[in-house]
Amino acid sequence: MISDAWLITRKDLWLLARDRRAVALLLILPMVFIAIVGMSTGQLFTQNDLGQQRKLVIADGCRSNYSGQLIEAFRKRDGLKVQLVDSASDAQQMVDLGRADAAVVIGPGFDERVDELRLSDVLDVKNGRLAQGLDSVDLTLETKLAIVDLELFRAGLFEAIFKMVGPIVGRKNALTRRYFTDEPDPEEEGVEATEPAPGRNRLEELEAALPKIPSPNAARKRGEGVYLILVPGFTVMFVFFLVNIMARSFISERELGTLRRLQMAPISPMSVLVGKTLPFYLISIAQCVVLFGCGKLLFGMSWGPHPLYLVPMILCTSLAATTLGLLLATLVKTDQQVSAYGTSMVIILAAISGCFMPRDWLPTIMQNLSLFTPHAWALVGFDAVLARRSVDALVVARCSGMLLAFSTIFLMVGWWRFRSSAA
Repeated sequence: MISDAWLITRKDLWLLARDRRAVALLLILPMVFIAIVGMSTGQLFTQNDLGQQRKLVIADGCRSNYSGQLIEAFRKRDGLKVQLVDSASDAQQMVDLGRADAAVVIGPGFDERVDELRLSDVLDVKNGRLAQGLDSVDLTLETKLAIVDLELFRAGLFEAIFKMVGPIVGRKNALTRRYFTDEPDPEEEGVEATEPAPGRNRLEELEAALPKIPSPNAARKRGEGVYLILVPGFTVMFVFFLVNIMARSFISERELGTLRRLQMAPISPMSVLVGKTLPFYLISIAQCVVLFGCGKLLFGMSWGPHPLYLVPMILCTSLAATTLGLLLATLVKTDQQVSAYGTSMVIILAAISGCFMPRDWLPTIMQNLSLFTPHAWALVGFDAVLARRSVDALVVARCSGMLLAFSTIFLMVGWWRFRSSAA
C-alpha cells in the first residue's frame, strides 16, 4: 500500500512542479495580499511615515471648561495635529474632502456625562459607564481610516479622554480627592494625609491605576502586531485554496483515463486516495512554512514564545485543507464546477471564520457560527501560539484535535464517494 501510494505521490509532485501558475497561486499571491494590506496600514515600505502627524478636526458643541480641557488633552497627544471648526457639518466635510484624517464632535451633553462618571467607571472600563466608548461621554468620531488604523486611532483618543476625565473624577472621590487638590478634605479632618510617592505628581498617581491604552504611534511602531493578524489569516485562506487545485487534478486524471486505470489496477482505493492527497499535503506544509518564514523575515512578525507549537497547528491545518480538497474532488465533475463551487466555498468559509479581520471584531453570533469551519479552529490555534505572552497548550491541543476531527470526516466521506464512483 505504501509503495503504491508513494509512486502516485511522486508522479503528482512532478506534475505540480511543472505548473508554475499553481506555485504562484499558493506562494506568491498570498505574499502580495499580505504586503498590500500591510502597506495600507503603514507597516511595510511606509515605515518612514510613522512620524507623520494625523490631522484631527474638532467641533465643540458644548463650549465649556470640560470641553476645553479635552481639546487641550488632544493637543498634547504626540503625532496629532488639532484644528477647531465651527460645526459638526464642517468637520464631516473636511473628512469627506480628505483634509483631515478624523473629526471629533463634542456633543452638548458632554459636561453632564462627565459629571455622572464615578471612580468605578474609570477603573473598570469594561463594566462601567465608559464601556460604550466615545458615545458614553457624548463624543462622535468620524473618519475614513482603514479599520486597523481606526482602532489604533480610537484607542489613542480614548486615552486622551482618560487623562482629562481622571482628575475630575478623582476630585469627587473621598479616597482620591487629596491627590488632586491642595485644600484639606473637611470629611477627613484628623486623618493624616498620605503623600504621593516621590517623583510622581498627583495625576500620575491615578494614571498608574488606569488601564494602559497604547497611543497610535506606539502601537504602529510595533509593526509585527498587524502581521500577527494578516499572516495567519491569509495563510489559512490560501492553504484552503488547495481544494481547487486538488479537484482540477482529479478531473484531469479522470478526463485522461488514468484515474479509471488506477481504480481498475490491483491497488486499494485508500492507496489511490493517499497517493493523490499526500503531494498536496506536503505542498500545503511548505506553503505555511514559507508564509510564516516571510512573516518573520520581511515583516518582523513574532512566532510567539514557543514557536514549536506552530508545528502541530501547521500539520493539522494542512491536513484539514487537503482532505477537504479530496472531498470536493469526489463531488465535482467539471472544471466549471470547480471554479463555481470551490472558489465560492473557500471565500465564504474564509469570510465566516475571520480570515479577513480579527475574530474578536466579529459579532458573537458569527464567532459561534465560525466554529463549524476548520478555518476558525486554525485561526484560534495560531492566535494562541502567536499573540500571547505564554502559549496556552490546552487551546492548541483542542484546536489541533478539532482540525483532525474535520480531516477525518472529510477523508471518510471522500473515501466513500470515491469507492461509489468506482463501483
